[in-house]
Amino acid sequence: MNAVQRVVVRVDASIEMGMGHLMRCLSLARALADDGANVFFLLRSHAAGLTRLIEGEGHSVRLLPDPDRLPDALAADGTAHVHWLPTTWQKDAEQTLEAIDRIGPVDWLIVDHYALDARWERMQRKRAPCILAIDDLADRNHDCDILLDQNLVLEMERRYRGLLPKTCKLLLGPRYALLRPEFAEQRKSLGGRSGKVSRIFVCYGGSDPSNETAKALAAIKRLSGNPLPVDVVVGLSNPHGSSVATMCEELPGAVLHRGADNIADLMGRADLAIGAGGVMCWERCCLGLPTLAVDIAPNQLDVLTALAAAGALVYLGSAASVTEDQMARSLEALLRDPARIRALGKGALALVDGEGLRRVCAELEAFRPRSAQF
Repeated sequence: MNAVQRVVVRVDASIEMGMGHLMRCLSLARALADDGANVFFLLRSHAAGLTRLIEGEGHSVRLLPDPDRLPDALAADGTAHVHWLPTTWQKDAEQTLEAIDRIGPVDWLIVDHYALDARWERMQRKRAPCILAIDDLADRNHDCDILLDQNLVLEMERRYRGLLPKTCKLLLGPRYALLRPEFAEQRKSLGGRSGKVSRIFVCYGGSDPSNETAKALAAIKRLSGNPLPVDVVVGLSNPHGSSVATMCEELPGAVLHRGADNIADLMGRADLAIGAGGVMCWERCCLGLPTLAVDIAPNQLDVLTALAAAGALVYLGSAASVTEDQMARSLEALLRDPARIRALGKGALALVDGEGLRRVCAELEAFRPRSAQF
């Protein structure tokens, strides 16, 4: 086994991107640090507000300076998520190399960014002997040594054909889900789910720009009978925090959690979740939490479809087309069907065991650099 001593992580976060990319990288960084690695995060300057969060985990942060204006070259780039960068991929690559020069020799470069592809990764070969690319989309080439896609998608093995070096190792599926250790710990203490719903968990990720949280709360408010206790989680970057807080005050039994760091506990005591796709899918599955879900981004559609086919959640469709009335009716129907709720919990629990971090760290430590050839 090779000890991983120094790791650089290139990732960003924003209201549009959400927090999922950063949070899964933080989970991996924490596991690597526990094994003795020093981890350095590289973020664009627009994400400077997240520095304290990352440094609070014990990692170092370097900010890549943003330009005063967007380069004209961005429009002609052709990468689907090119707008996620405020500069060209070439400039980002140069700044990343400069940052690595200041950091010193590294063992691994981890990149989790939809706007960066094989061109960027190829430039990093000058400083990074090993590259791990974390992806969900399979929509662009990568020049990496290991490709991690923790999602459940139909025909998963076929998605990256022709997009990777022949020597690239694939880590595919939710058995590699990058979940914080507390989810595996919480899983151990789970009791059997009866199918009766006594508490609901509502969360649409760190930003929720279209305020789907409000739609879910409005649907819950329409439920007949006594009000159910509800834990509502919003991220610190949520632009609708104040209005959601007002709705929670008006809904008996609702408790608002801003920037909660005890998600595993909140999920563990809930009987049903309402939310979206993304990293939280695997957190809910790990705890066997039945879920009513919508997609809030196009890249969530395939995953939620596959999870619904696996019997792990109820997928209502795109958030933009799902109305408050539809959600209320679906929620009411689910609450009247304890057998289905039990089945959803079992289906979710079977997909994720919470040991993904251990598996990924073992792959990084065991890896021997090889020549990459397409």
